[in-house]
Amino acid sequence: MGIFGALTTAVTGLRAQSFALENISGNIANSQTTAFKRVDTSFMDLIPDNPPSKQLSGTVTATARSTNTVQGDFQSASIGTFMAINGDGFFVVQKPEGFADGRPTFGGSDLYTRRGDFQTDKNGFLVNGAGYYLMGIPVDSATGNLAGSVPQMLQFQNDFLPAQPTTQIQYRANLASYPLTPSHDTNVPGSELIDPKTFSANPIAGAPSPAKITGFGGTLLDDNEAIITGTQTLPATMTEPGTFTLNGATVTVTAGMTQAQLLTAINTSNAGGLPAGMKAAVITGGHLVLESANADTQITIASSSPDMLTELGIATGTVEPTNLLTQSAVGNNQTLTVQISNDTSSFATLNIQFGPGGSQISTMAELQAALEVSLEIWTVSV
Repeated sequence: MGIFGALTTAVTGLRAQSFALENISGNIANSQTTAFKRVDTSFMDLIPDNPPSKQLSGTVTATARSTNTVQGDFQSASIGTFMAINGDGFFVVQKPEGFADGRPTFGGSDLYTRRGDFQTDKNGFLVNGAGYYLMGIPVDSATGNLAGSVPQMLQFQNDFLPAQPTTQIQYRANLASYPLTPSHDTNVPGSELIDPKTFSANPIAGAPSPAKITGFGGTLLDDNEAIITGTQTLPATMTEPGTFTLNGATVTVTAGMTQAQLLTAINTSNAGGLPAGMKAAVITGGHLVLESANADTQITIASSSPDMLTELGIATGTVEPTNLLTQSAVGNNQTLTVQISNDTSSFATLNIQFGPGGSQISTMAELQAALEVSLEIWTVSV
């Protein structure tokens, strides 16, 4: 072997070792990468095929060996969906080809990985840190057996453990044989016991809250004003003259009257003011809207000019508001008697009379207010 051949052999050896160092440095750099498979280096001696009379130097080459069966160390994680395979095997995954309406679409090509840092995305799929979606074979919840043999995309509810109502609770407490209540007196038997008359309401933390109305067996609508919305789109100027009464106030409509003039005629028809129990009329979306001032007042329309009413999109008759009376929850002149305690000598009785107007009650809001005011008075007087 000559000097040149010896140098060639040495250079190929250096090149092979340099390649091996590159693989080692790559392994070190990825030592904390989840499911990274180290790259090993294989060396191969190259012997020239020549007759002995022609001596040539041999060389060495290095190649990377990417696939190995060496299992890395397990690391604990605080995320419950992280997984690792102990022993041989791979996770079956797929890479999405694109997204449609924010959801991934797949081409059906199965891939394999040992990377198990899966977490659920917004659609309920398990995705690892490299963006691959986990596949698996569903399990029959009744039998515990596999439902099929072909892996499919796994999708879960985002709440793996839905809230469950508590059915029972166990606790322990030590009760004093003689409770030191504010009124206790060792010389008076029974003074340590709670007297219901000393409470304005059930004992609670903080100030007593106003009474509330609750019930079952029926559904009541909320209080609401009477509303009439015209069924016709108003013209720019009125073509049909006539008159109509709105809650007793006479409204005169003339031909050529603009929409603004029509509203003025309605809103000043009661001696220059609004009709009784009415809010100001408005035009919404080209339609006339009439609304009562509160849930106690109905809207009554009468007229002898049918063509004019047709142009306005309204009709004669009465529209009721929504309240306790109009829903038949109570009857006119019915009375509700409320007594806070069985001890009638210490607590007064509240009588509430239902009916329209005045001091009578017709709405849920009025009933709530009556109960709150009465209970506050009783609380102060006790």
